Amino acid sequence: MYAALDLHQKTVQLVLKDERGQIASETKIGRDANNILEFLDGSEATVVMESGYNHEHIYDLLKEEGYDVKVAHPLMVKAIAYAKVKNDKVDARTLADLLRLDMIPECYNPSIETRELRDLARRRHYFVSTRTIFKNKIHAELSRRWIDCSKADLSTEAGKKRLRSLGIRAVDDYLDSIQFFDAKIGELDNQIKEQALKNTYAKLLMTIPGISYYGALLISSEIADIKRFPDPEHLCSYVKLTPGSHQSGDTQYQKVDHKGNRMLNWIMIQCVHIHVLNCNSSITKHYDRIKESRGAKIAIVAAARKLTRAIYIMRKEERAFRLNG
Repeated sequence: MYAALDLHQKTVQLVLKDERGQIASETKIGRDANNILEFLDGSEATVVMESGYNHEHIYDLLKEEGYDVKVAHPLMVKAIAYAKVKNDKVDARTLADLLRLDMIPECYNPSIETRELRDLARRRHYFVSTRTIFKNKIHAELSRRWIDCSKADLSTEAGKKRLRSLGIRAVDDYLDSIQFFDAKIGELDNQIKEQALKNTYAKLLMTIPGISYYGALLISSEIADIKRFPDPEHLCSYVKLTPGSHQSGDTQYQKVDHKGNRMLNWIMIQCVHIHVLNCNSSITKHYDRIKESRGAKIAIVAAARKLTRAIYIMRKEERAFRLNG
């Protein structure tokens, strides 16, 4: 039997098909794990669902119950199976048919431990981004009042004290929020350092100048199993450092591919900026050569791509970073 789950915010569309593609059972229920288990009970079905923000809990639960579960890549499913009529019922039936025909484009599913490390690193990133919003709001409040923003140093206690002395209620509220986020980020930094020191892959990455605890844990958790990438170029593509090539007739151009991991792209660019400023390595020399001929923006991406290739080899061979490659 083949079961498909079309997951939504409040509902789940379920369908169960036999070997011939005939519908054995079909229903739409509220998002309740017990009801899903009751629907599948006794079927011994292989189960498929699309990857999304809410698939992990039911995926883990079904695996614990002994079901063979596959997670489909939503964009690839859309490319394979186009339907003129699209609704929840059609989506679930299509997934079940693709599963029955062994045509499911599967997503990689990291372990629960890896997902927890990802969540920890991403949460810190979110808090820092939110804190930056409040800092920008303070600068906006000062600018509205024609107050010199250059003297508003939010990185020092003296600067914050000076801002509070202005008697602007909005600025005081934003400072209170920043103080809260400073404390939470500090707590997360301690947790990240503790986890990075226990993670073999993260400790390996910290041998690269420019990559510290946070960068190492973020990169290691986002890449997860290096074996899912057949070569360094596939990893570079996943990190969004390889532009796509498009050709039509005699016209050919490169275009940025929006698929890939945005978090990895961001952290690799950040780390390589620090690396080329503080380390005389083969990556820095590569950056300097390209910067001279094509400019700093293109050079930093090229250096990040070279560093990503180095990380791939380091992980594959389980060896530390070498300055000269």
